Amino acid sequence: MVIEEWVRARRSSPRHRSIVVLDMVGSSRWDDPGQLRARAALQSVVRGAFRRAGIPWWRLVVADRGDGMLILVPPSVSKVDLLDPLVPALSSRLGEYNAGARTRIRLRVAIHAGEVLRADTGWIGTDVNLACRLVDGEPLYAELARSSSDLVLVVSERIHDAVVRHGYRGIDPSAYVPVRIVVKESDVRASLLVA
Repeated sequence: MVIEEWVRARRSSPRHRSIVVLDMVGSSRWDDPGQLRARAALQSVVRGAFRRAGIPWWRLVVADRGDGMLILVPPSVSKVDLLDPLVPALSSRLGEYNAGARTRIRLRVAIHAGEVLRADTGWIGTDVNLACRLVDGEPLYAELARSSSDLVLVVSERIHDAVVRHGYRGIDPSAYVPVRIVVKESDVRASLLVA
């Protein structure tokens, strides 16, 4: 009985994580074999990008989102590392894949941080919801429609204020454009980067 109570209490305690959400653009137009190839390629591209950035894959919690991924990053990994070198590594790996691919993969990526809870079926919380809303924001779709880039990144106001605006490492604050994300019940400010 004591162990069950400890497990319940542990599950109900929030844990701070950086939250990375990736979503492939236009995957519903691909046939089933194309979607299968793209999902395998996405897994390879993302794993390779984390490896290039020096962030061990085994330290992450990775959840499948059908045509994307939800990745929870422990607090011991700096948020700076997610923006530089991870985003450039992800853009580079994606470009390498697309150079020889039958089906081009383009990504919308959101980075946020906050508290998450472990549920029986996965990870939940207001901050997970926000990260998922950010990646679905109209400004990302619009940017990919007018751009030839394979990756567009949106960061929450929290990430912008804590990391981007300070210009750590190779991060150029002037490259991030302020946007407003209105999706479902969310209406938030964020910043957009075409990578």
